[in-house]
Amino acid sequence: MFIKFVSLLTLGSKMNEYMIYTPEDELFDVEEFSYGENSDLKCLVDKEVLSKSSGETSFPRNLPYLKKFGIDWEEMSDKGHMRYQPKAALMFDLISDYAWDKATSLNIPIYRIRGTNMFKLSEPAVREHAVLFGDRLYQIEDEKEKYILRYAACHQQFAAIKHWNISVRHLPFGVYENADSYRLEQSGELLLGFRTRRMNMPDLHIISKNIEESKKISVEVHKKILEEYQSNLGRNLVNIYNLTESFFNENREYMKDLLKIEQKPVLLRFVPSEKYYWVINVEHHIIDSVQKPREIATFQIDIGNAKRFGIKYKNGSTEIYPPIIHTALIGTIERYLYTLFDTAAIKAMKGEAPTLPLWVAPTQVRVIPVSEKYNEFAFSIGKKLYDNMIRTEIDDRDESVGKKVSTSEKDWVNYTLVAGEREKTTGLLSIRDRCRKEMKNMSLEEFIKSLQTEIGNKPKIKPYFPIQLSKIPPFV
Repeated sequence: MFIKFVSLLTLGSKMNEYMIYTPEDELFDVEEFSYGENSDLKCLVDKEVLSKSSGETSFPRNLPYLKKFGIDWEEMSDKGHMRYQPKAALMFDLISDYAWDKATSLNIPIYRIRGTNMFKLSEPAVREHAVLFGDRLYQIEDEKEKYILRYAACHQQFAAIKHWNISVRHLPFGVYENADSYRLEQSGELLLGFRTRRMNMPDLHIISKNIEESKKISVEVHKKILEEYQSNLGRNLVNIYNLTESFFNENREYMKDLLKIEQKPVLLRFVPSEKYYWVINVEHHIIDSVQKPREIATFQIDIGNAKRFGIKYKNGSTEIYPPIIHTALIGTIERYLYTLFDTAAIKAMKGEAPTLPLWVAPTQVRVIPVSEKYNEFAFSIGKKLYDNMIRTEIDDRDESVGKKVSTSEKDWVNYTLVAGEREKTTGLLSIRDRCRKEMKNMSLEEFIKSLQTEIGNKPKIKPYFPIQLSKIPPFV
């Protein structure tokens, strides 16, 4: 049933109006729309609009997996702060490097900065921005000043950019920082890996000449986010478009461009024009393993903060306050980890082995000598793999081969190979592929080449722990 658009002016005291918007450029009432195959969208609508409890009430299925790899709350800190054991720390740094790679893939100049996480509330721009953010601020006070801990990378990036002598010929460009950010979330709402009080946000802000250029670039940003989660991770994204009525009506072609990338309906939330500093804010959600919507990534077109922070560029003799796109293409590092392990949980629900993509797996290969006699042979294999940036462990413990293979399976090692007389004599390795549940035989050179192909251009980091399994304590 097609529903004619209703102006916010007719809604009385109601501040927001939600509707379903389709790729066919039609608007529908959320309670009358036929969701059909769009069950994930229905789950999102139930939570965001109708306040219905959807799915299971149990804790997310990925929480044991997060803890298994050394991701947990730090008990000696404030609530909502996480710690990372060595394998988790390695994953964190890989994802951080990956976030930078994603930012630079937009084919515009990107400048990377670093800065402080604490800002004076006496600064007008900081105070005004803090008021917009609300009451979830960490505050610090000394005898002279009140400070806030930043809740995104905006403060430091904007404080830096305002000193740049920018001309129209420099635009567009982006500024990037993997920023530690702080939000005083309610303790009852905290969720390991998803809702935390300290997060790490690979924040990118793109400065463009005008709204038209911002819209064009934001389409590419939108495409990158969808590509990462839907194509690379295999997760369906269901999205909320927060925007003003006037922006929707005046930019219908732009809206159709965004929906052309989506190829499915989205939830629109119309907001009052005077309340926000942006004209559109797109929230990208997954539906997790217990059927809960989780916001993962976002972008917004900001038309207020350039003036607030004194960011401007020159076009001839004219000074112009530019629009700014805010985005984190993969979301926070924590939420990306949450999604990786949630994807593993969904695999387990289907009877498949829970796995991590090879590039981000802490241990990619484990070599098992059939006895102490073959330790040297196993270490020669391990060294060759290590030298080719393949994260490898040697299980040199005094255990049976069967138990070592079982441990490798429980540790989610992607590839396990046995080193014995046959392998040494023939030069062919017996390799167990955990993800595909199959055995294969190939030479070490062929194996290395296949691993490098599977990893592709993803980041590579050497292990943060010894190569010998006998030297690694059981992290808990």
